[in-house]
Amino acid sequence: MFKTIAGTAAILLLGAGATAQAEQFKDKSGRNIFIPLSVEDAKQPDGTIVRKVSSAGISVTDLPFPYDIMKSECRNTVVLAADGKSGRNRGLCENLSSKGDRATYWVVGDLAGGRYEWIEGTGAYAGIKGGGTYRVKAVMPGGGSVVEWLGSWQSD
Repeated sequence: MFKTIAGTAAILLLGAGATAQAEQFKDKSGRNIFIPLSVEDAKQPDGTIVRKVSSAGISVTDLPFPYDIMKSECRNTVVLAADGKSGRNRGLCENLSSKGDRATYWVVGDLAGGRYEWIEGTGAYAGIKGGGTYRVKAVMPGGGSVVEWLGSWQSD
């Protein structure tokens, strides 16, 4: 469960966004810290576990405000192997800026990391496109995680 929550929390990564003006950012990075809010497990006949996780997180990036701190909410499904050592993670996350602008992205990967892609945004994030990769840097007691990401994106 410890690794699964970390993998799921990894899905909560990111936290970068776009500005109200057309801009492009390449190879920007940051860190997300996530905590699980709820976890539901369903053991399958073959021994795998399907885990639904809702998480909240905060992002700190290498960009100036308003990119430097974002709140994230994620919903992930992790399929954990019967041995508990490997798994797949899929999720959908929404970032919220301090001004109320939102940006949504999907994530896909395993317990160590994966990739993400921006889907859409509102306000300052309208027209956001792009994505990148993430990796789980640390798993914290209680199932939280620290995730590092690298990506490129542009806005309208």
